[in-house]
Amino acid sequence: MKEFRSASQILFGHLPEQTIDADGGIWKVKRWIEPRMVSAIDTGALREELIRAAYPWKENGQDGGFVDDLYARRSIRVKSLNRDEGIWCEPFPRLYLCQACHRLHDEPLGQCKCGSRKRRGQLPFVGYHDACGTIKTPYVAKCPTHGQRAVRFPGTASAAELIFYCPVCNTVIQRGFGAACDCDQGGTLSFTVHRSGTVFKPRGISMINPPRREIMNTIEEAGGGERALEWVLDGMAGRRLTESKVALSPESVRKLLEARGADEATIQAMLAAIPLNNQANNRKPIELEPRLRADAERHAKQIALATFESRITLSDLLDRSMGASTRELYASKYPAALAKAGIERVELVDRFPILTAQFGYTRGAPNPGDSRLRTYRDQNGDYTIYGDLGETEALLIRLDPRMVHKWLVAMHETLAPATDSRGAAETILSRMTAMEQPNQTTRLVVELVHSISHAFIRRAAVYAGIERSALAELILPTAFSFFVYAAPRGSFVLGGLQALFESELHILLNGLVDDEYRCALDPGCEDNGAACAVCLHLGEPSCHMFNTALSRKVLAGGNGYYDITTLPESS
Repeated sequence: MKEFRSASQILFGHLPEQTIDADGGIWKVKRWIEPRMVSAIDTGALREELIRAAYPWKENGQDGGFVDDLYARRSIRVKSLNRDEGIWCEPFPRLYLCQACHRLHDEPLGQCKCGSRKRRGQLPFVGYHDACGTIKTPYVAKCPTHGQRAVRFPGTASAAELIFYCPVCNTVIQRGFGAACDCDQGGTLSFTVHRSGTVFKPRGISMINPPRREIMNTIEEAGGGERALEWVLDGMAGRRLTESKVALSPESVRKLLEARGADEATIQAMLAAIPLNNQANNRKPIELEPRLRADAERHAKQIALATFESRITLSDLLDRSMGASTRELYASKYPAALAKAGIERVELVDRFPILTAQFGYTRGAPNPGDSRLRTYRDQNGDYTIYGDLGETEALLIRLDPRMVHKWLVAMHETLAPATDSRGAAETILSRMTAMEQPNQTTRLVVELVHSISHAFIRRAAVYAGIERSALAELILPTAFSFFVYAAPRGSFVLGGLQALFESELHILLNGLVDDEYRCALDPGCEDNGAACAVCLHLGEPSCHMFNTALSRKVLAGGNGYYDITTLPESS
C-alpha cells in the first residue's frame, strides 16, 4: 500500500502506535522509516519546554519518569520525516467483516461461508488500556458448535451494544467486548472506534528554534534569558536584542563566564574591566520567584530568538508609506485601534522559526495528567521526539501591561500602583507564580492572554484568507504576549498574515473589541466555563493548551478586558 500525505499531516496524525484510515482500510503506524536527525536544536530550551508540557503527568505520577529523566539530562533526539522513505504501517485491527452476511474472519481474503469472495472490511473497534498503553484487536469467541461468528449492529457507535451471534444456529455468543488486560497494571480493556480521541491523543509542543545554531549562540553570549527579559520589559528597543542598550549586571557576567569555563582570575579581570558607568546605570534586576523567573526568561528569550532575523514594526510601515492615505493609516488609525484593544504592539515576523514536535501520547482520559503518558524511546532508552523545523510567517501581539494591570485591579487583585509599562509589568510579575503551580494572578493572566489569542485567530483567519485550522498560537503569558503563526506547509509561506498586517489590522482590532461575545449555546456555555467550540475553542493543532484556560468573561460582559480598555482615561 502506498499513499501520499503531507509532512504536517503525518506529524499530527500518523505517529507510531497511532491508527489511521488509508487505502480503504485501517492501519497502525509501526515506525517512521529512517527518519532524519534534526541537529540545530536548542536542547536547553527543548528540555524546559518538555518539562513544562509533561509536568501535569509528573504531578500525578503518570509520566513514567519522563520529567525526572529530563532533569537528569537523558539524551533527547529530534527526528523529522524522511519524505523519500515515509512510514511503515500494518493492518489493524485484524478482525474482518464480510460485507454480505456480517460474518467475522481473521483474514481479509478468501471465500466466506455465504459464498462471497469480495475483499472484507475491518471491524473499526479496538481495545485499549490507559495504564499500560496497549492496543489490541478485540476478541470475539466462535460458536462452539459451528465455529462461526457474525455481528449485528444496533445502529449506534457504542461497542457495548454490539451483538455477536452464530449465523447458523442464531445463538447469541456475547454482547459487546470485554477482556482483562494481561499487563502488570491490572484492569480491563476499554473498547471504542479506532479514531476516537481516547484511543490515541498525541502530546506535543511548539517552540521557537532558529534554523542556525549561530543565532542561539549569539543570544546566549549577549546574556541569554536574563538580558532578553530586561529587553522585553524595556519595550524591545533596537532592531534586535544584541542592539539594545540593556547592560548585564556583574553577577550575570560572572555566571556567563563560569558557564564558559573561565577561571576565577579571568573572571575578576573581566569584571574589573566593566566601565563604572555601565555598572552604576544598570537597573537592578527584577526580583521574582526562581521558577517564575525561569518561565519569564524563557518566554522573553523566545521573543528575542523569533525577532532576531526578521522583524517589521508599525514604525517600519510608517517609514515605508508613500501616500497620504497609508501614512494616515499607520500614524492614526492603527495606533487608535491598538489603544482601543489594549494592545501595546503588533509586529510581523516574516521568517518565524518554529519547531513543532510530538513527544508522546496518551490513551484514555484526555486531560493532561489524567491518564498515563507514553513517550517514544529507542533501544538505548533515549527519548525520540518527532518534529518538524520550519520557517513561516507570524504576528507578535503584546498586550499593554498598563491595561492588564488596570484589569487585574478591577478583578480585585491586590497590586501596587504603576504609571508606566515597565512598572506595570514588574508589579504584575511580582505577584505571579510559576506556570506549573499558578496562583490566582497567574491563572487570570494566562486566561486573558489565551482567550484574546483565540479571539484574534478566529478573526484573523477571515481577514487573512486562511483556514482557521491553518493558524496556530504560541502563548507567552509572562511577557503578556502571544504569536499567531501560519502552520508551515512545505517550503513556502502563505503571505496572508503579512497582507493583514499591512492593510486591515485596524479593522480586525476594532472588530475584536466590538464583537458579540455571547454564545449561541448560552446559557449552557456560560454556565460551563464560557468557552466552547462555537465561541472560543480552536481545533488541534492550533491550540496546544487543549482549549483550557479560556473564557469569554475575561473579554467582555462587565468585567472583561475590553470593558476596561474602552473606558475613558479618567475612569
